[in-house]
Amino acid sequence: MLSLVLCGAGFAQQQIPQQSLTQLQNVFGDVRDLLWTRNDEFWHRGEFNRCIATMRLITSMDPHDTEAYEGGAWLMDSDVREEDAEAFLREGLANNPVVYDLYFELGAFLYFRTRYEEAIPLYTACMTFADTPPFVRHQLAHAYEKNGDIGDSLETWLEAEAADPSDPIPPMHIDRIMQGGEPSGTPEMIKQSIQDRKEEKSKG
Repeated sequence: MLSLVLCGAGFAQQQIPQQSLTQLQNVFGDVRDLLWTRNDEFWHRGEFNRCIATMRLITSMDPHDTEAYEGGAWLMDSDVREEDAEAFLREGLANNPVVYDLYFELGAFLYFRTRYEEAIPLYTACMTFADTPPFVRHQLAHAYEKNGDIGDSLETWLEAEAADPSDPIPPMHIDRIMQGGEPSGTPEMIKQSIQDRKEEKSKG
C-alpha cells in the first residue's frame, strides 16, 4: 500500500529508513481505520454516496482491501449504477488476483445479469484457491446449467457431493438434472428486477 503511494509521489522506497517506513505504514493504517469508522457513520445516516466515495478513497490508499471493493460495488449496484459497479469490481480483481473473493463477486455480478458464459471462468478461477467456500462450486454448477452445459453442471455437482457427502444440496440437484427438471429462474427474475429499477430511476 505505502510503496504505491510513495512511488506515485516520486519517492524511492529504498531511500526511506526502515523505522520511518514502519511509522508511515502505521499512519496509513490509522487513516484507513478512521475512514472505515466514518463510512459506518455515513451508512447509518443513509448517506450512501459518501460511503461510495469513502470506499474509493480506501481502495486508492490500499488496493488490497477487498472488502472496500465489494461494499462500494454493492452500493453502486443498489443505486442502479451497473457500469460503475462492474468497473470497480474489475479494478479490484486486477489488484487482487491471488485471492478468490473478487473472482466470486464479479462472477456473481455477471451471473445475476444472465451473462453466464462470462461468469463461468470467474467461478472456475475461484476453485483454484484452497479457502474457497463450498457454495462457490454450487454457483459454478448453476452457471454451467444456465449456459446449457448440462454435462459440466452434473459433473460439478458430483464433485461437490464428493467433497462434502453430508451436504444435502448437491444430491438434490443431481437428482433434478437426471430427471430432466428445470433450473431455478432466480437469475432471470433478478435481471428483470434490475431492469425495472433502472426504468423507474430514469423516470424520476
